[in-house]
Amino acid sequence: MTDSPVTNRPDPATRPPTVTWALRLWLISGGLLIVLGVASIITNIVGSGWDFGVVAVAILVAVVGLAYVLLARKAYCEPQWRGALAALTIVAVAMLLVLTVGFQAAGLAVVLFAAVIGLFGSILAYRPDADAWFNGRDPNEPKPEKSGKKRRK
Repeated sequence: MTDSPVTNRPDPATRPPTVTWALRLWLISGGLLIVLGVASIITNIVGSGWDFGVVAVAILVAVVGLAYVLLARKAYCEPQWRGALAALTIVAVAMLLVLTVGFQAAGLAVVLFAAVIGLFGSILAYRPDADAWFNGRDPNEPKPEKSGKKRRK
């Protein structure tokens, strides 16, 4: 097995605006999740003591926010991290949606909103021009056809 360098490395000079906005949304979402998680930890410890369930959820929110920020920085420079970040945003939104409905907590609804911002960043990262950039193709070039079944005319 040989380690071959990536041949289709995207050129930062030709980065489309959707890629830049995807990074911005990922970073905003991650920063908001970190701030909301830390603020929740502080208010719960100061206000009501160590309510382990609430503090555990707040720690999880802060860790997910940190993962958003770290993966967003990697995805912006190394395209192979885009899929991992997109999967994390989908899982985080699904998890927070279940928790928000289950606990019926307004605080978790705010956290869910912050996570959805990151999901919008993932959606932008898979738009056609951004997808072409991440894959090292020209956005105006048609996608290569898959070899397999032939279409009938």
